[in-house]
Amino acid sequence: MFVSGFLSLTLCLCCVSRDSLGVSALLQKSNSSYHELPPPVNLSLTSYNFKTTLTWAYVDETPETTNFTVQFKDYQTVQWQLFPPCSNIASHHCDVTKAFNMNLTALNSYYAKVKAITQFQESQFAFAERFQFKENATIRSPTVEVMVHGQQVILRCIYPAVANLTTENGLKVNHDFRCNICIWLEGTNELPKKNCAIRKSRWKFNITQPRVTVCVSARVNSKQWKMKGEWSIQKCFKVQSLNLQESLIVFLAVIALFLGLVTVSILCKLLKKELVLPKSLVLIVKAINPYVDMKIEEDAVSVVIKCEEVIPVECDIFFEEVGKQITNPEITEPLTVDLKYAGKDWAYDRPQTLLNVH
Repeated sequence: MFVSGFLSLTLCLCCVSRDSLGVSALLQKSNSSYHELPPPVNLSLTSYNFKTTLTWAYVDETPETTNFTVQFKDYQTVQWQLFPPCSNIASHHCDVTKAFNMNLTALNSYYAKVKAITQFQESQFAFAERFQFKENATIRSPTVEVMVHGQQVILRCIYPAVANLTTENGLKVNHDFRCNICIWLEGTNELPKKNCAIRKSRWKFNITQPRVTVCVSARVNSKQWKMKGEWSIQKCFKVQSLNLQESLIVFLAVIALFLGLVTVSILCKLLKKELVLPKSLVLIVKAINPYVDMKIEEDAVSVVIKCEEVIPVECDIFFEEVGKQITNPEITEPLTVDLKYAGKDWAYDRPQTLLNVH
């Protein structure tokens, strides 16, 4: 009886072991079927003008709709984090600019991974290669404005608009941007990338060679990021400057013109003009200098420059006689002409005889 009990116990243990093995095999089979989706392929992290994008490819072999989920991390945090904007999305790309902005520095390394998921299945994660801005990022070319004034050339570099990002220490990503500007004469086949000037945004210089065509191109230069910069499309312009001999001729011509104008002005002032006076003024001038030769204007009109108040004289009649002696024997002194009223248009401005003076 003891033997029969032992045999039955042994048979039960064997049945339990067989069932447990069957359950574990079933679980392994179900887990393998859960990861039967293929992972995404051809993952790539690229950054252009500080906009970083993760792209991938996928061959959909299932009739179900396949979506994708992205996770990221950087060298400082180490732990993987879910990126909510790219969780369960149908597209094959994801803008991870905000994800990489959490600890944004030029020396930091960033990582990303993505997996495919359906309603009942998912794939394993596929990993992108390590990303660094100084190795994998590119910045767009600037715009160059050209202003030519004779021999002087002014170049103005306009930086491209980048994403509004700040680094870990609070500085904007474009705080140390410079322009790497190259100039050369037209006809050069290759862009002279050596010995190019690095300026902040403005460069002023003179070109001594007359009538030449100069070409210019620029790219963004940053000591902090050390990113690859695109060269702008070359822009050529003509410099119509004069050489020394032509400049001397123009200078002498300007001096000659100035001297000619000065000479003509002086001659005009030195030329004597014929002066025409009214009769009243001619009589007064004749009284002062009887030998002067003057022309009398018959219809001359005197212009009143200033009006003065006439002070009445206590006499019955007052006359002026020009150029004649007074015949009254009681008056021994000659009558002189008062020049105070010369040029005035008086009513009695005519040659008269002084009589009856009280």
